[in-house]
Amino acid sequence: MGLVSLELDVGNSALKWRLMSEAGRLQGGRIASSPAALRLLLDELSLEKLNDIKVASVGSIERDEPLMSMLAASGLPVKLAYSQAFCGGVRNSYADTSRMGVDRWLAMVAAFGVCGGACVVVDAGTALTIDIVDGGGVHQGGYIIPGVAMSARALAEYTGRVRFDGADKQSLAPGKDTESCVHHGKWLAQYGAVQAAIALAEAVQGPSEVFVTGGDAQGLIALAGNYARHWRYCEELVLDGLAPVLASC
Repeated sequence: MGLVSLELDVGNSALKWRLMSEAGRLQGGRIASSPAALRLLLDELSLEKLNDIKVASVGSIERDEPLMSMLAASGLPVKLAYSQAFCGGVRNSYADTSRMGVDRWLAMVAAFGVCGGACVVVDAGTALTIDIVDGGGVHQGGYIIPGVAMSARALAEYTGRVRFDGADKQSLAPGKDTESCVHHGKWLAQYGAVQAAIALAEAVQGPSEVFVTGGDAQGLIALAGNYARHWRYCEELVLDGLAPVLASC
């Protein structure tokens, strides 16, 4: 089996993990993004068989401190990825690369590594992020939009009379009661944003590969129907960027 790494993508609401050997992926999954859930995961894995732990996190230093302390206590080398000016043929558009979420950077590096050309990278998670990379690997910029759950929560918290239950209803059809108006509306906003971003990108750089990842990616793809027939769903796109980014850090 050779050297094995534990790779972690620590998001705002979920932590994605996998074990990678020189031969490829061994196993993986998704847990809550919390110290308790990570502790259970580490207890279940055979740490003595691991070579190191590779981490990408979008959390603040304060939020990540308990997680990082737990990983450090494992005794294994912990390698933390960060956004860079250049990696894997991709050039970052941010003047201050530390301000870019590392998940976005890893996803772009991974996507460009697959297609080697113009692409639009969509991460439908707690937030919906959309990034555009041209054929030369230059990041043309992106968008950050509240995700579906965050959109509904904002309506519940900041409006007085928009009341609805918590059951998700995935559809783009016009709603005929408040519940369906809210739930259909949040998905329409996601789909509309992605569709508009792709159109804007392709108007400038021509046909572009579309990569989609994140917890709500499959729901978005299902709603997009035939429009999404050429999209690439990559469940572990952020994790796929860990190795090349860390190799160049």
